[in-house]
Amino acid sequence: MSSGSGNRGSQSARAAARAGASAGRTRTARPPLAKTRGERFLCRRTVNLVKASDYAFRQLFESADVMSEGRPREESDGTTYYGSTSILLPFTSRGGHVPDHQAEAIVALLASHPHARIRAIRIACIEAQVRARAPLGRVRAESFVRSDRRGIRVDVEVEARVLSDDSETQPRTRTRNRSG
Repeated sequence: MSSGSGNRGSQSARAAARAGASAGRTRTARPPLAKTRGERFLCRRTVNLVKASDYAFRQLFESADVMSEGRPREESDGTTYYGSTSILLPFTSRGGHVPDHQAEAIVALLASHPHARIRAIRIACIEAQVRARAPLGRVRAESFVRSDRRGIRVDVEVEARVLSDDSETQPRTRTRNRSG
């Protein structure tokens, strides 16, 4: 019983089939194999942290010049307010609270700080509600911060559903039947 002889014949037949199948193809040059490098043991990263007080944000936004435009539009599913609010935070040289020499750093801070974004959106929502002459529902807002020759400008685009009556502004509560 020779178990190895049948195995050798099948190996040579497979090799011949591979050679015949690849005879029509040209071989492309491949890069040579290379050993992988392991990860570095230590990795350092430097992060700049900036602290700003809420009082400083309040002071900046209280001295802002605010200008808004927009109006409610009738749509098939109800009235929606579309508008924008431009908030100018003037430089100290123009009577504001933004130090002229720190304008770039403050632009970067206002663009990324959640408390500054919330203050800007609140101002825009108040302006939108005054212009809509009715309470607003959920607000969708986008804010953009850029440097201006007079100071730092925060532009807020607002889209909100205009609520028609006071029942839509109150949370709905379930009442229990207390019959006993």
